Amino acid sequence: MAQTSPIQVNGFGGIFLKVEDPKYLARWYEDNLGIGFGNNLYFSFKWRDAIQSESICRTDFCFFGMKSEYFSPSMRNIMLNIRVDDLDKALEYLKGKNVEVFEKTEAHQYGKFGWAMDPEGNKLELWQPIEAGFGDLGQKSALRGFVTGIGGVFIKSKDPKNLASWYKEHFNLPFQGPYCVIGWKDENNKEAEGSTVFSFFKEDTDYFNPSRSEFMINFRVNDLEKALSELRSNQVEVMEKSEDYDYGKFGWFVDPVGNKVELWQPK
Repeated sequence: MAQTSPIQVNGFGGIFLKVEDPKYLARWYEDNLGIGFGNNLYFSFKWRDAIQSESICRTDFCFFGMKSEYFSPSMRNIMLNIRVDDLDKALEYLKGKNVEVFEKTEAHQYGKFGWAMDPEGNKLELWQPIEAGFGDLGQKSALRGFVTGIGGVFIKSKDPKNLASWYKEHFNLPFQGPYCVIGWKDENNKEAEGSTVFSFFKEDTDYFNPSRSEFMINFRVNDLEKALSELRSNQVEVMEKSEDYDYGKFGWFVDPVGNKVELWQPK
């Protein structure tokens, strides 16, 4: 009988991207999308746990320089931080499943960290959070534009279904085929539910075009048409096509380093 994974994941703790000029891109995203990086290279999107709605959580969106060793030995330009409820148990389980786990772990006032590699060479950061350690739970997220949160993380894969199955087996993530939906609740309204999609795409997908990046980020917005209009007025390259479905409206633009970004106005 197969061993059931003891790892419980309640969301992303971080989405980390390598870029040539982190300071410039952080300023660009603040100026054009209203994501309040300030003097930092990271921004914390806050939300509430889907089950324990009193718990305020965060997902950090962060830029690193191309020479950063933090992603090593991965050759990818994206690294995900996954929130777990028991880091030691998670690492011990992964070792028992012959997953490549790093011996080094770290403990800070805001939680414990460990690292592992998935089958396709993506480095994963596992984080057992202590949210109070940041000292900012009472502060509102500095979102000053149309973006309201992270709507999705999409990554190219050699074998999307196999990689999704690996994440489902090891992290109990609710993958259905190559994608899963992670639920949460709004920071300011405990009754309002939200979701973030985690999905793998084939390496030859056209969905990321014209970007050549191995990832694409989806941001939730409160008014898609207004968002696209503002981006066009700022001379941002906006895709002409937009799409409307039962679950929301979608549009796309390309950031100054060539990453295609998806905007989603949920219904």
